[in-house]
Amino acid sequence: MKVAVVRNRNNDGILSRFGQLCPEVYGPRSVQNVIDALREAGHTVAFFEGDKRLLANLEQFLPPDLKTGLPGGMVFNMAYGIQGDARYTHVPAMLEMAGVPYTGSTPLGHALALDKVVTKVLMQDAGVPTPRYQVVSSPGQRVDGLRFPLIVKPRHESTSYGLHLVQDRQELEQAAAEVITQYQQDALVEEYIEGREVAVGLLGNDPVEFLPLVELDFSGRQFHAMTWADKYHKTPDEPKKICPAPVSEEMADVLRKISLATFRACRCKDYCRVDIRIDPSGRPFVLEINSMASLGTGGAFVLAAQTAGYTFQSLISRIMDVAHQRYFGTSAPLGEIASPARAGSSEAANREGVTEAECVPGTRVFSEQQMAEHHIPPYKVTRFYEEQIRRSGYYDQLRQIVEPSLEELESPGSLDTSGESDHTRIKGLQHKYSRTALLLVTDQCFSYCRFCFRKRLVGKASHEVVRDYGPVAEYLKGHPEIHDVLLSGGDPFVLGTEQLHKILDHLLPIPHLTSIRFGTKAITHYPARFRDKGLGDLFRRITMAGKTMVIVTHVDHVGEVSEEAERTIKRLLTSGVQFFNQAVLLRDVNDDPDILADTFGRLCSLGVRPYYLFQARPVRGASHFQVPLRRGVEIVHDVNARLSGLQKTFRYVMSHVSGKIEILEMGRDDRLWMRYHQSRDPRKLGRVFSRPYREGACWFDDLPRLSKVGDAV
Repeated sequence: MKVAVVRNRNNDGILSRFGQLCPEVYGPRSVQNVIDALREAGHTVAFFEGDKRLLANLEQFLPPDLKTGLPGGMVFNMAYGIQGDARYTHVPAMLEMAGVPYTGSTPLGHALALDKVVTKVLMQDAGVPTPRYQVVSSPGQRVDGLRFPLIVKPRHESTSYGLHLVQDRQELEQAAAEVITQYQQDALVEEYIEGREVAVGLLGNDPVEFLPLVELDFSGRQFHAMTWADKYHKTPDEPKKICPAPVSEEMADVLRKISLATFRACRCKDYCRVDIRIDPSGRPFVLEINSMASLGTGGAFVLAAQTAGYTFQSLISRIMDVAHQRYFGTSAPLGEIASPARAGSSEAANREGVTEAECVPGTRVFSEQQMAEHHIPPYKVTRFYEEQIRRSGYYDQLRQIVEPSLEELESPGSLDTSGESDHTRIKGLQHKYSRTALLLVTDQCFSYCRFCFRKRLVGKASHEVVRDYGPVAEYLKGHPEIHDVLLSGGDPFVLGTEQLHKILDHLLPIPHLTSIRFGTKAITHYPARFRDKGLGDLFRRITMAGKTMVIVTHVDHVGEVSEEAERTIKRLLTSGVQFFNQAVLLRDVNDDPDILADTFGRLCSLGVRPYYLFQARPVRGASHFQVPLRRGVEIVHDVNARLSGLQKTFRYVMSHVSGKIEILEMGRDDRLWMRYHQSRDPRKLGRVFSRPYREGACWFDDLPRLSKVGDAV
């Protein structure tokens, strides 16, 4: 998707200087790191100043979708503001007014968190312990009832600007006067808490993920507090950051609870950092909340995320996901390597309702009506997958999986080859085979495969997807014969982890369900999705509920298996996840015994069991991928000849309207022998039968049906 990174660096984009200038600024390196991370994730990124020109720039870069009126992208907000007491709120307020979604807290959250006095009032109302304080509004104002030493700081600043530690009344009056004069705002005076300091990073909204605690080590320093110079790495004795902090689990639980209460009380969103002091008696006191926790690589928030297993890129993607989830209910869609729309690339492409598409093997101009009539799905492929197949040595074959082809215009077929509509019991739930229910949980994928058998719904706002899981749960409860639930679509891991948890809320309490399966291509197209610590927690939740956690990968070619995919599979196997793979036999892609044998052998070595090799279906716009059944049988024989006994675990099948038909052998009498591996009619289960082979037949319905013994009913 399109992402605009917004920050403040220059202060000239204003009408006049009127108010306290913001001393905070993200350095160029930190901003570039975020831009690079977003681009690595496949997003199209632009960078803008958060000033008076911002909305005009966004109108050009992120125009709304003309059909839906929805925003054309998101803003990754890194703008501290230019001037004024509530400067954190300025860019979010502009974006809210203009209807542009963005990462981070709202104007309300930033305003509450930036005003340290209001923050303390909210914390006290929420029962959160915080140091006692008073507000000094004018030089010379007397402070009574507080115990020295005291901390004096500006009411509306962050990053420790203007921080003073004072030991007596004279130092207090001098520090307060300096803050009021220099920063043109009230001074906050609070009791200094001697002891340990711990930073708690929070990521997400509902639920919130707690990052590992970070302790600041002040040993060897006289001043036990973080200064502005420390935070900008300008002191030789900058406190060391220890992560995870060496605190008891009991104390860590207390720190998380009061951090969450502070996060909620201040109405913050997406991510933040809460700073806490623990006095010598073990009592915690929340000092403040940073509603825009620093994303600098030397900061506590990034260190905590890295300790939790995030890379910088996956952390930025996670922030994007939780913000997108907050607005739209799904994770942020990945960017496209190329779009079929080439705006301005030709005279034809500039006409309204016309798209110029890069195809295999050439270029073609389509009207929107043609795209709809031929059910040509969007062109979307992750940057990761594009780079993987380019360096795999198999680019000419693998590009056909994701790049449009002119053959899509000519391929006949059906949009529902397996009779899914006939077995849809309630919206989004299919119950074709007795013991398995299939749920269509999304109509989106990380990339769109050109041979997809659900072209009727993927990449579209489909009415077939589950919207309400209450009726789904009721149906499942009423059918105790169902043991397995398969989450499909679309790719279920496009959904945010929070949304997957909500689905599980309905599934896990059902006692007769024994396994939860996820059908996905994320392992090969976007393995970074599995760096999300919350996803690991979700998998553990399934196993702790007594269910088997299964990931069904869709790997069609050995060239799709990246090093990161291998690491991901091995890591998830150790956590109790079981892996199976299903592949599709595709003309000019993997219809080669050596390729398939290498693919299945590689998967077996990783602990992934090859389960199905599907005959490509006669899908409208995709039937050109089909291989004749005779050739398919020959390929399977040759593949098995290249595999060891333990690797021969797959079945060559057709997913037909009548059931899942295993393709066994070509008989000497030129008949194709088959067996019902699954059937909607239980009387057919396991039945071996044959039909005469018609040369060039690619599907069960292409075979003649004669009244002879052994023919299927």
